[in-house]
Amino acid sequence: MKAAVITSFGEPSVLRIAEAPRPVPGPGQVLVRVHAAGVNPAEIQARAGAFRLRTPAIIGFEFAGVVEAVGPGVDEGVVGDRVAGWPDSATQGSYAEYTVSSNFATIPDGVSFEEAAATVIGADNAARALGLLNIRPGNTLVVTGASGALGGAAVQFARQRGVTVIGVAGTANADFVRSLGATPVAHGPGLVDRIRAAAPGGVDAALDTAGKGLLPALVDLLGGPDRIVTLADRDAAQYGVAFSPGGSGNRDRGPVQEALDLIAAGAWTARIGRSFPLDEAADAHRLVATGHTHGKVILLP
Repeated sequence: MKAAVITSFGEPSVLRIAEAPRPVPGPGQVLVRVHAAGVNPAEIQARAGAFRLRTPAIIGFEFAGVVEAVGPGVDEGVVGDRVAGWPDSATQGSYAEYTVSSNFATIPDGVSFEEAAATVIGADNAARALGLLNIRPGNTLVVTGASGALGGAAVQFARQRGVTVIGVAGTANADFVRSLGATPVAHGPGLVDRIRAAAPGGVDAALDTAGKGLLPALVDLLGGPDRIVTLADRDAAQYGVAFSPGGSGNRDRGPVQEALDLIAAGAWTARIGRSFPLDEAADAHRLVATGHTHGKVILLP
């Protein structure tokens, strides 16, 4: 199969298109023909060597595609199903024509592969964070990075649960944040005052998906760190804030299925910024690194 293979870590140019062995599904796994793969900041970190993966490595932490074969213990009736989920290995990922997985949701009719691939990591992480914050109907929640894949998922899940949302984002994304059901507030100096003006009744909790040094402002806003969770800021402990990164030990297909079903019902937006062919994986990484994608970046193997 064709894949973006890393043999050494470094700049985007280390993503080289090459022939690689097609994986074989093991017990409980399915073989998926990948039609779309999300491109995420964590994959940029992996490419640069942050996770010390063994090489050669095929990265890519979320996929959408079609089941082509099954391993032992899996019902052959799923062959041909459209699915979205996580590859089982960090080095046999979705930047390839095929991957193997045991953790996936079913893509409903009317949902594109690009929309599904753009939803997996965002929906899972957002739902977990809202659970950690014990968000309830009637609460007011601040979400930073509200126009991104993680933030947008958090806004939409919160709104589905009857929560009022203040969405922090750049002014260019204010209309999009508003379309998700949140009140947009521009980031930058004076952020706390702008949030207080937008939420005169007070704020109950905050979710940071931006990871851009906003935790001190959120601690000031809430009067302490207890009801703040970050999905993106690794300096969280410095401020007493809970940091909840996604990983193989806490992935839940339930919120992914919920989000995909909401897309099919016209009640959820999966915003796609740009799609690249697999051959241009390095360019996709360069775009994501800018932080100005205006939606999810997708690879099309």
